[in-house]
Order: sequence, then structure tokens, then C-alpha cells
Amino acid sequence: MDVQRLLWDLADKYAPAARASYRRPERFDHAGGLVVAEGRVKWETPWCTEGGFSHALPAGSHPVYAGSFVGTPDDRDPDGIRHVVGMIVIPLVEPARIAAAKWDDDGYDDIHLIEGYAVLWGGEARRTALPFSDERSTFFAGVRERSTPGPVGDWVEAVLDRETGANAFVFPVDAENVDGFEIVDDGGTLLCLVLTAYS
Repeated sequence: MDVQRLLWDLADKYAPAARASYRRPERFDHAGGLVVAEGRVKWETPWCTEGGFSHALPAGSHPVYAGSFVGTPDDRDPDGIRHVVGMIVIPLVEPARIAAAKWDDDGYDDIHLIEGYAVLWGGEARRTALPFSDERSTFFAGVRERSTPGPVGDWVEAVLDRETGANAFVFPVDAENVDGFEIVDDGGTLLCLVLTAYS
């Protein structure tokens, strides 16, 4: 099984078109590698998300695939096309092992709010951006100085810790909440992390 087939099968499971609160991705792109040195990974809006949920990933660089669709135009460019991300997939092993595992429906058991943008990062990258302000511009001014455009052009990647290479992906979202699903093998080893945005 190739990775694109896996991504669309995961979309069928976790972001089906029939589920009104979700938007099925129209495309998947390889956003890059999320570098995790230590700590737990979150997808959150720093100035909006309180508490929230996190996931333990092993140290290293892990591929990030972003499922996006054309969303509501930005107020600053009402005639422009804006891709927003509704699904993130981080596979940790080959697609065949993930496909063969049991895919549970157990997501978060509480609200995990997002607004406008959601940042995917590990704990060490997150700590470099503290403290957060209620104004998004304070955070994004620093990120955009250290960022490179993504393949679609509507998200950015920024290296936040030069020593470890720990980075962050800043994705535009058109949703209010995040849910997360861990696909594990029979021994409980994490094989794949799936994050979805919904309203």
C-alpha cells in the first residue's frame, strides 16, 4: 500500500463527507518533517486553546501530511483562494502496518478549541514561543520571520529551536475544534497519529 492510498482511507474513516461537522480533504500534501526532540506534540491555537490534548511521539523527524480544502476567503483578500487544513496525518511506520492495525474511534473526550490558525509542534518548540499573548500578531510576527511557505502556499513551517531543529507548522483552519486519534498495534505501540478539525 502506498501512502496516498492510506491517507484517503484515513479520510474515509475520520473525516467522511457524510459527517456534517467535518469537511473531507480535497487534497493531501507532504508538509514536511516535524522534528521532535522531547515532550509531547499538540495541534492548537496558542492564544485560544486552554489545556488541551497532546501525544507522545518518539524523538526524531516525522512526516506530516496535510489534508486541505478551499475554505472561506480571507477578509483581506475576499477574491483569493485560501486552502485550509482539516486533517493532519503523521505516520510513524510503513503504510501497510498502519492499514493492518485496528482503527479506533476513541478521540478526545473534551473540547479542544482552535481559531483561525492551528500550530502543530512539540513541547520544546512550544516553549521557545512563550509567553503567548491574546493577540495573534505577537506570535505570528516571530514565526513568519523564520518561516518558509508550504507547498500550497497557505501554511508555513518555522524552525523555533536552532540547536535541536525543533520546528512548528502553522496551518490555517476553518473550524472550531480539534480531535485526535492514535492508531496503535496490539502491543500499544503508536503507528500513526491522525488529527482532525471540525465545527
